[in-house]
Amino acid sequence: MLDVELLQTLAEDSPEAIVVVDAEGRITFWNRTAEAMFGQPRHTVWGRRLDDTLFGGGLDAPRGAPSDRVPSEGGGWADRVARCADGALLYVNVATQPLRHPEGSLRGTVVKVADVTHLRTRRDARLLDARYHDLFDSMPDAIVVVNEIGRVALFNRQAEAMFGFAAADIVGAPLENLMPPRFRAGHGRHREHYMGHPHTRPMGQGLELYGQRQNGEEFPVEISLSPLRTDVGFFGLSAIRDISERRRVERALEEKNVELERASRAKDRFLATMSHELRTPLNAIIGFTGILLMRLPGPLTAEQHKQLQLVQSSGKHLLSLINDLLDLAKIDSGSVEMRLVPVDAVALVEEVATTLRPAATARGLAMDLRLPTGPVWVGADRRALQQILINLTNNAIKFTEQGGVTVFVEPHPEEPDEVVVGVSDTGVGMTQDEVGQLFQAFTQVGHPSRRPSIEGTGLGLYLCKKLAELHGSRIQVASAVGQGSRFWMPLRRTAGPADAQGDAA
Repeated sequence: MLDVELLQTLAEDSPEAIVVVDAEGRITFWNRTAEAMFGQPRHTVWGRRLDDTLFGGGLDAPRGAPSDRVPSEGGGWADRVARCADGALLYVNVATQPLRHPEGSLRGTVVKVADVTHLRTRRDARLLDARYHDLFDSMPDAIVVVNEIGRVALFNRQAEAMFGFAAADIVGAPLENLMPPRFRAGHGRHREHYMGHPHTRPMGQGLELYGQRQNGEEFPVEISLSPLRTDVGFFGLSAIRDISERRRVERALEEKNVELERASRAKDRFLATMSHELRTPLNAIIGFTGILLMRLPGPLTAEQHKQLQLVQSSGKHLLSLINDLLDLAKIDSGSVEMRLVPVDAVALVEEVATTLRPAATARGLAMDLRLPTGPVWVGADRRALQQILINLTNNAIKFTEQGGVTVFVEPHPEEPDEVVVGVSDTGVGMTQDEVGQLFQAFTQVGHPSRRPSIEGTGLGLYLCKKLAELHGSRIQVASAVGQGSRFWMPLRRTAGPADAQGDAA
């Protein structure tokens, strides 16, 4: 009869994991190979049920392989998936032999567990390579195929180039070897969930994913997942793209946007700071020039009068440019507050016409109004709408040599709840290509032969466009060379102040 200590020594030194369980399936012996194979010292498993220790957590046997719980009444074998202490999964072959008392009752079971992960994975790799090698090597993406326990079974040529591993060195290794260490612990749970509920997941779903090359370099990736079913088992197929260059460009764009935003804020601060410094002396120049032109200090010669008029005209032009720049800076920075209230469009047009009629008369032009009888209330910011009408009417006067300018308010031809406010002229007109270039900053359109030498910044129409957009509207144009132009802006009707008070009563 063999010595018990000798049997125990043989069991401890066995190349297979040797486990003994009692009649209730609780562990009473756990050899050194079992400790190394599963990463669990014997004192941590003593008295625990073997099925809960190695085969718990909802693990399924490999598809197509025989499986059973560890037999307790009779010997046998089974292919199982075992879980190690760190969560890694192993393919194992489990062989059992019952231990009985002399009278025949069950005393316990000897369980021998052999790790066959390497053999199974190599078999999977040979099968996949034979079937899919040429197909996957011809794909532009890196292709990595893993078996049910997360071991790499196929690694195409593009994956070798991307990760720096030779296929022979990575096949059979855990998939987690291809990702940064900080993601490895949690990845096993995600992988098992996917294997339990396989589905196709396309690339670009907004996940922050990273790979790790053989040299330890991390890089961002996009990954699509697809189930791959074969007659010998189920696999997960990953198509992987290195998006390092895209991320580099995105970061560069973000940095550039930050720089542009910083520059824009600096511009706004500069304009806000300089507005008073610029306008105050200009207003003084224009004011004192006006006093001199009125001959209050004394008489002027014809040449002096001419020079003072030039100073005054230049000052007013420069002040207009400064005002336009400041208004645009406020609009672009989002600091303009639009106060949409009921505005009488008829009264506003009459006011603008009264202001600009002297300029039209000075050029020998008629200033006509085409208005309905009585007020027409529209929802608008009064100051902004006035500025739009002044700019449009000024442009019409500047670009009209003979005939006249008409400012109008009329019903919208298609929308009964809207009215149209605008300006028409009998000026030089524009081609369709020139109309398409309107509303751009610092741009004046029209051939020099048709456009007289007129002072202008090219900001007026651009400013009008921005103000119209803040109203939720847009300025529309119709023009023909030699026949003049028509600019108009639709506005929604609204109840007037008296109507609103009546409704409230």
